[in-house]
Amino acid sequence: MAHFKNKSINLVYLHTALQGLAFHGGESFAFVYLLKAGLTLPTVLFAIGSLYAARIVLRRLVVPFVKRFGLRSGLFFGIGLEAVTYLIISQVTEVGPTLFAYLALFSLSSSFYWITMHAFVAISGDAEHRGKQVSATEFINTIVGIAAPLMSGFLLSYFPPYVAFTVIAAAMLLSAVPFLFDDNIRIAPEATVPRAARWQARAIMFTDGVRAGLFHYTWLLVLFTTLSGSYVAFGGAIALSGVVGGVFGLLMGRSMDLGNGKRARQIAYGVMAAAGIARAVGYPTPFTAVLANAFAVIAWPMYGTVMNGRLYDLAKQSPCALRYHVVAEGGWDLGTATGCFIAAALLWIGFSAFWPLILSLVACGAGYVVISRSFEKQA
Repeated sequence: MAHFKNKSINLVYLHTALQGLAFHGGESFAFVYLLKAGLTLPTVLFAIGSLYAARIVLRRLVVPFVKRFGLRSGLFFGIGLEAVTYLIISQVTEVGPTLFAYLALFSLSSSFYWITMHAFVAISGDAEHRGKQVSATEFINTIVGIAAPLMSGFLLSYFPPYVAFTVIAAAMLLSAVPFLFDDNIRIAPEATVPRAARWQARAIMFTDGVRAGLFHYTWLLVLFTTLSGSYVAFGGAIALSGVVGGVFGLLMGRSMDLGNGKRARQIAYGVMAAAGIARAVGYPTPFTAVLANAFAVIAWPMYGTVMNGRLYDLAKQSPCALRYHVVAEGGWDLGTATGCFIAAALLWIGFSAFWPLILSLVACGAGYVVISRSFEKQA
């Protein structure tokens, strides 16, 4: 099967299974934990936006590090720091030094982790099987996303916070093990990503970042609030989203590899826009919010397969995949910070959550236009 022919991508699958425990059981709960610790919803959104704004500067450290120590070493460094952030977040109880330490370290760790991880997948993957490989990763991520939230919801409800976040940190550290069995890829000492490619990378990721700030991070906090701040209910709502989204993602990946990229884009971005409407309308009551959340998880694997698959192909075609992703992640950081700041401002002024959630449709539409043009320019 094309999904499993590439040894390096098989290692990515193993890593994704372990990292997914930390991501689905950790990052989502880390941000809602701040609400539980007493911070207001606009304050948490402002904090999230601030940490992504800080990444715009911190990501510049990645290329010099990887040039000297190699891509795998940069990935290990990011994974290690990510694990430490979970230990710090368990000690946050107010706006103060511990929260600032968490935000600073998260900015640095996520800069290293996501840039090096995306570059590794872009370099190691196969262009002719990109859709299948990316969709398989999304499928694994979805499966893990069923068990991890239930685990974290249970641990945070019945044990002190440090217990849950220590388990999550351990899972993050273990996710580094698969990469011990692959080469430490070296990047070119000097390489320049063409100006047109840089603008294209920034545009694709900026629109997705704005969508993430309005659609993803705002939603996590709103859903937790709608569910009365219950970790168990929150974990159950995420887990209930189930495997359906992963199945749709696998079908979308096959559609991409069969040459149906335009149809795949239309479906993926269309379903994501519909999910934005569902969340904006359904957030006020627990029942409709849970249904809207489940619908959105059907959208993500399709959307993620189309967008990330395209980005990996463009990165592999560039002079240096790592430098390409540094540029792309810079666009995403700026977009996510913008989305979070807009949502924080709207909620602080007194607007309901409907408005930031519905505004995600604008970002989704802009994203479709940008990614479609990337194919037209290549033709």
